[in-house]
Amino acid sequence: MLLVSGLTAFSIIKNGDRNINFDRINYMDSDLKFISVKSVNKLLTQTDSNSSALLKRNLNLKKIEEIINDNAFIDFAEVSMNLLGELGIKIVERKPVFRVLNGEYYIDKNGDKMPLSNLFSERIPLIISSVNLSDYVSLGSLGSFLKNDDFLNTHITGLEVIDNNLLFHVRNFSYVIKMKGFNQYKIRLKNYKVFYKSVLNDSILKDISSINLNFNSQVIVEKK
Repeated sequence: MLLVSGLTAFSIIKNGDRNINFDRINYMDSDLKFISVKSVNKLLTQTDSNSSALLKRNLNLKKIEEIINDNAFIDFAEVSMNLLGELGIKIVERKPVFRVLNGEYYIDKNGDKMPLSNLFSERIPLIISSVNLSDYVSLGSLGSFLKNDDFLNTHITGLEVIDNNLLFHVRNFSYVIKMKGFNQYKIRLKNYKVFYKSVLNDSILKDISSINLNFNSQVIVEKK
């Protein structure tokens, strides 16, 4: 019992005194687009003096995670360390689903604002109208649905939100898809997909000015 207790205490002391090697960081399963590895390294080495000293002296993985998670492009980070003091960091970036043209920012899948990046620009639908803060969460859910649908992901190119009316712009055609509010958008857009795939001739779609999805199980077409 004394031997086991002694070894445990020794292990705790050694881990506490172990220095973190910031020159050898392994980024595990981290597909970074909006922020570079160099920028993440700077987050860890250019913190305020107190935090920086704390990181270099102690095995404080939780503090490292907090520093990384504070970055506006990062959803979450997991940090580990091997016996040589080398850090292993897994980073998951935030996932934008709309880009707000007027404000020059993204809305991510959780309905939060996300800044643009100088390194990478996500190809997602543009919101070309003003956006109310109260709609952010709904837009996050809607954008996630569009992004995860193989057809809608490339078909929907833009969105206007005007007095709770949603106007979707589509690729290759001039018509707009009309929808009142965010309720039942999944069912309505699935109805639109059925309609679109049932049209065998593109010339029919080119003669359409708008498609209204506000009626249950119906797609109302207005021609030019």
